[in-house]
Amino acid sequence: MFCRQQVAELAENSHNFNNINVNLAVIGSGDTRHFKDFKKITGYGGLLFSDPSLAAFSLLGFSKGLAGFMSIRSVFKAGSALKQGHRQGSVQGSAMQLGGAVVIDVSGAMRYFFAGRKAGDHPKINELISAVDDSQSL
Repeated sequence: MFCRQQVAELAENSHNFNNINVNLAVIGSGDTRHFKDFKKITGYGGLLFSDPSLAAFSLLGFSKGLAGFMSIRSVFKAGSALKQGHRQGSVQGSAMQLGGAVVIDVSGAMRYFFAGRKAGDHPKINELISAVDDSQSL
Protein backbone atom coordinates (compact mmCIF):
# COMPACT_ATOMS: atom_id res chain seq x y z
CA MET A 1 0.00 0.00 0.00
CA PHE A 2 2.45 2.49 -1.34
CA CYS A 3 2.63 5.59 -3.49
CA ARG A 4 4.42 5.59 -6.85
CA GLN A 5 7.77 6.65 -5.39
CA GLN A 6 7.67 3.90 -2.80
CA VAL A 7 6.69 1.27 -5.38
CA ALA A 8 9.53 2.45 -7.62
CA GLU A 9 11.87 2.00 -4.65
CA LEU A 10 10.53 -1.54 -4.16
CA ALA A 11 11.10 -2.23 -7.85
CA GLU A 12 14.69 -0.95 -7.65
CA ASN A 13 15.31 -3.32 -4.75
CA SER A 14 13.26 -6.29 -5.98
CA HIS A 15 16.42 -8.39 -6.41
CA ASN A 16 16.93 -8.22 -2.63
CA PHE A 17 13.49 -9.75 -2.10
CA ASN A 18 13.91 -12.28 -4.92
CA ASN A 19 17.19 -13.42 -3.35
CA ILE A 20 15.35 -14.38 -0.16
CA ASN A 21 12.42 -16.00 -2.00
CA VAL A 22 9.77 -13.40 -1.10
CA ASN A 23 6.66 -12.49 -3.03
CA LEU A 24 5.94 -8.77 -2.94
CA ALA A 25 2.35 -7.62 -3.25
CA VAL A 26 1.15 -4.03 -3.55
CA ILE A 27 -2.45 -3.09 -2.86
CA GLY A 28 -3.83 0.15 -4.22
CA SER A 29 -7.31 1.57 -4.44
CA GLY A 30 -7.33 2.62 -8.09
CA ASP A 31 -8.92 0.94 -11.07
CA THR A 32 -7.13 -2.12 -12.46
CA ARG A 33 -7.15 -0.60 -15.96
CA HIS A 34 -4.30 1.64 -14.76
CA PHE A 35 -2.05 -1.25 -13.69
CA LYS A 36 -0.13 -1.46 -16.98
CA ASP A 37 0.83 2.23 -16.89
CA PHE A 38 1.57 2.05 -13.15
CA LYS A 39 3.95 -0.87 -13.67
CA LYS A 40 5.61 0.91 -16.59
CA ILE A 41 6.10 4.16 -14.62
CA THR A 42 7.38 2.48 -11.45
CA GLY A 43 9.20 -0.51 -12.93
CA TYR A 44 7.37 -2.75 -10.46
CA GLY A 45 6.88 -6.31 -11.69
CA GLY A 46 5.40 -7.94 -8.60
CA LEU A 47 1.86 -8.75 -7.61
CA LEU A 48 -0.52 -5.81 -7.82
CA PHE A 49 -4.05 -5.72 -6.43
CA SER A 50 -6.82 -3.14 -6.24
CA ASP A 51 -9.12 -2.60 -3.28
CA PRO A 52 -11.43 0.31 -4.18
CA SER A 53 -13.59 -0.47 -1.14
CA LEU A 54 -10.53 0.23 1.09
CA ALA A 55 -11.45 -2.86 3.16
CA ALA A 56 -7.82 -4.03 3.41
CA PHE A 57 -6.68 -0.54 4.44
CA SER A 58 -9.42 -0.41 7.09
CA LEU A 59 -8.69 -3.94 8.35
CA LEU A 60 -5.06 -2.93 8.90
CA GLY A 61 -6.08 0.33 10.58
CA PHE A 62 -4.40 2.58 8.02
CA SER A 63 -5.46 6.22 8.41
CA LYS A 64 -7.29 8.34 5.92
CA GLY A 65 -8.32 11.94 5.83
CA LEU A 66 -7.02 15.41 5.20
CA ALA A 67 -4.98 15.57 8.42
CA GLY A 68 -2.46 13.07 7.04
CA PHE A 69 -1.68 15.34 4.12
CA MET A 70 -1.43 18.65 5.93
CA SER A 71 2.06 18.84 7.38
CA ILE A 72 5.35 20.57 6.68
CA ARG A 73 7.04 17.18 6.64
CA SER A 74 4.74 16.01 3.84
CA VAL A 75 5.69 19.05 1.77
CA PHE A 76 9.40 18.28 2.24
CA LYS A 77 8.86 14.61 1.37
CA ALA A 78 7.03 15.65 -1.81
CA GLY A 79 9.91 17.97 -2.70
CA SER A 80 12.42 15.18 -2.13
CA ALA A 81 10.44 12.81 -4.34
CA LEU A 82 10.29 15.45 -7.07
CA LYS A 83 14.07 15.92 -6.90
CA GLN A 84 14.50 12.17 -7.36
CA GLY A 85 12.41 12.33 -10.52
CA HIS A 86 9.17 11.01 -9.09
CA ARG A 87 6.36 13.16 -10.40
CA GLN A 88 2.81 13.08 -9.11
CA GLY A 89 0.62 11.65 -11.82
CA SER A 90 -3.13 11.62 -11.93
CA VAL A 91 -4.64 10.33 -8.72
CA GLN A 92 -5.97 6.80 -8.92
CA GLY A 93 -8.26 5.61 -6.15
CA SER A 94 -8.64 7.30 -2.79
CA ALA A 95 -6.42 10.38 -2.58
CA MET A 96 -6.84 10.65 1.19
CA GLN A 97 -5.96 7.05 2.06
CA LEU A 98 -2.60 6.58 3.76
CA GLY A 99 -0.78 3.31 3.33
CA GLY A 100 1.69 1.16 5.12
CA ALA A 101 3.47 -2.15 4.91
CA VAL A 102 3.13 -5.55 6.49
CA VAL A 103 5.22 -8.71 6.38
CA ILE A 104 3.18 -11.87 6.74
CA ASP A 105 4.94 -15.21 6.97
CA VAL A 106 3.79 -18.47 5.38
CA SER A 107 1.86 -19.42 8.53
CA GLY A 108 -0.19 -16.21 8.23
CA ALA A 109 1.45 -14.50 11.22
CA MET A 110 2.16 -10.79 10.88
CA ARG A 111 5.88 -10.23 11.48
CA TYR A 112 6.12 -6.53 10.66
CA PHE A 113 3.66 -3.65 10.65
CA PHE A 114 4.10 -0.07 9.53
CA ALA A 115 1.26 2.44 9.19
CA GLY A 116 1.90 5.81 7.58
CA ARG A 117 0.78 8.71 9.74
CA LYS A 118 1.43 11.45 7.17
CA ALA A 119 1.71 11.53 3.40
CA GLY A 120 5.16 10.32 2.39
CA ASP A 121 5.63 8.03 5.40
CA HIS A 122 6.96 4.66 4.40
CA PRO A 123 9.27 2.06 5.85
CA LYS A 124 12.85 1.79 4.75
CA ILE A 125 13.51 -1.08 2.35
CA ASN A 126 16.18 -2.52 4.66
CA GLU A 127 13.57 -2.69 7.47
CA LEU A 128 11.28 -4.76 5.25
CA ILE A 129 14.11 -7.08 4.20
CA SER A 130 15.21 -7.47 7.82
CA ALA A 131 11.65 -8.29 8.88
CA VAL A 132 11.42 -10.93 6.16
CA ASP A 133 14.81 -12.39 7.13
CA ASP A 134 13.73 -12.52 10.77
CA SER A 135 10.44 -14.25 9.93
CA GLN A 136 12.19 -16.86 7.76
CA SER A 137 14.61 -17.76 10.53
CA LEU A 138 11.82 -18.74 12.93
